[in-house]
Amino acid sequence: MNQLTNRGAPARLLTTTAVAVGLAVGLTACSSDRSGGPAADDATGTAAPHGHVEGASEAQEPQVRLLAVSASGATSVHDLLTGETTALDEVDAPEHSATDGRFLVTSMDDRTTIVDGGSWTVDHGDHTHYYAAQPRVVDTIDGGGPVEVHSSETMTTITWPERGEAVVLDRAALGQGEVEETARVDATVLLPFGERLVAGSGDTVRVLDADGTASSPGTDSDPAQACTDPAGGIVTRAGAVVGCADGAVVVGEDGGVTAVALPAGAERPTAFSARSGRPTVAGLAGDRGAWLLDTREGSWRLVETDRPLRAVTAVDDEDEHVVGIDEQGRVVVVTASTGAVATTEPLLDPAEQPLLQLDAQRAYVADASGEQVHEVDFADGARVARSIDLPEAPVAFAEVGL
Repeated sequence: MNQLTNRGAPARLLTTTAVAVGLAVGLTACSSDRSGGPAADDATGTAAPHGHVEGASEAQEPQVRLLAVSASGATSVHDLLTGETTALDEVDAPEHSATDGRFLVTSMDDRTTIVDGGSWTVDHGDHTHYYAAQPRVVDTIDGGGPVEVHSSETMTTITWPERGEAVVLDRAALGQGEVEETARVDATVLLPFGERLVAGSGDTVRVLDADGTASSPGTDSDPAQACTDPAGGIVTRAGAVVGCADGAVVVGEDGGVTAVALPAGAERPTAFSARSGRPTVAGLAGDRGAWLLDTREGSWRLVETDRPLRAVTAVDDEDEHVVGIDEQGRVVVVTASTGAVATTEPLLDPAEQPLLQLDAQRAYVADASGEQVHEVDFADGARVARSIDLPEAPVAFAEVGL
């Protein structure tokens, strides 16, 4: 393996085009930016500077950070631009975790904790804003178990699939350190999609209003779609995806709802992952490798690997890189456009829960046994560019600022 391990190396610099930016679905105009605070001075009524977010500074490039939580709940954030690591308040010992690219949500049996990584990107189509604020532990919510989190500019949804429960939070308030619940929905998948919600519940996918209600349930204006056993969801540039027993349902920007069936007998993915906002997403294909779902074209593609994968995500770049972690703890990079495969040596204990994040240039793999995060250049033969030491062994992990 061509590996360079350099614990003392300076953080790599990212240009404004180096990292995929946030979702382009349903974004509001800059004059009413609600990703973290008001766009006007409430006290004076005067307009704030373009793109203003209360309590945050605007930067010229993505403010990418690694947010990590140990088995004991010790929490830290590592700034990839400065190389500095900062300790945050401790949280409950995490049993499950999920991230939306800004917030890391961890959970135990009866409580869920929200940690704000303090950096994020807002894509307005013709231009992009990059923000940085103080990272912090926000608050807890009653209820726990496996958890998922997704955000738009205005809403953050937290779902506990095994309980069939989901909550909608005000995203602007959350960015200011306050948990303001705006709706509760009985669902195993709940996705914010512009100003509406996409919910998978029972055997149906529905588009809901922001308050969690269907505007005209059971009528022609109620875009319900059959979906047996909804599990796993993601929002892309082309639509919102809900996984089903026989494939997936994609809700488009125009509100149209389309079923995309897998080949007969294929083992379904129950989770999806992709570079932020990209239209092609990846999910595990049993022991065969990975499924790629093109949400724009409405088609599946099987990417086979020699060994079963335990985690996978789609870069969706020009070379169609797919990055996974196999059962030996190796990072596997498949260039789907050519079929080329590159692997690292084992980077984590196979018994560990694999934690994989990526941006347009690098993949990051949390190594709990080594108290490190490994940075992998997937476009350069799966080369390990460096290994970043953390204060504690990470069992929950997120790359934030995308």
